[in-house]
Amino acid sequence: MKIRIATWNMAYWQYKKYFKEAWDYYLKEIDADIIFFQEARTSKKIQNEKGHLVWNEIGGKRPWGSGVYSKKYKLTEEIIKTEFKGAFSIANTILEDRKLTFISLYGLMESNGPTKGYSITNLHRMLSDLTCIFNGHLDGKRNIVFGGDLNASVQLDPMQKNDSHKIFFDRLEDFKLKDCFKLSNKEFPVQTLRHHISKVKWQ
Repeated sequence: MKIRIATWNMAYWQYKKYFKEAWDYYLKEIDADIIFFQEARTSKKIQNEKGHLVWNEIGGKRPWGSGVYSKKYKLTEEIIKTEFKGAFSIANTILEDRKLTFISLYGLMESNGPTKGYSITNLHRMLSDLTCIFNGHLDGKRNIVFGGDLNASVQLDPMQKNDSHKIFFDRLEDFKLKDCFKLSNKEFPVQTLRHHISKVKWQ
């Protein structure tokens, strides 16, 4: 069984004027069976496709969020106890009699307090909330695809003077998740973010 999965932080709050154009590109040009999206609102073209779309907004001052969409496969939403609905969304499907769980996640930044601007604090909390799925406490062991915009990199640890990002990725490995970047045979870190003022190859 092979499926093609794409993920994109659409940064709706920054690029509202390109919203329709971005979704047209994502839906028409990206040949993916499953698409993940973060910091986004849904396109009018898909927002009424019940059974094919799972999306939640973060709420408050963030009327956007994370979602999963598939034109090809039926999706059902899974809801767990968490403070981070919208920062991540969970969708399930059945392919060839095999249950697949998709988790589209955004590394939500702290908006105030002593760790303002950090995502790692929330990332560890989200992983703890998702432990019930990763460890098989809900519906047993399953096949999971976990992706999105984590706002996380081991390159941040020296700047923040701790190993919290390394520990985060270690936790993912402890859940038996496989790092797709390791299959690319590219030099670490694989660059997933390009910023005009950055001097670092951000993971």
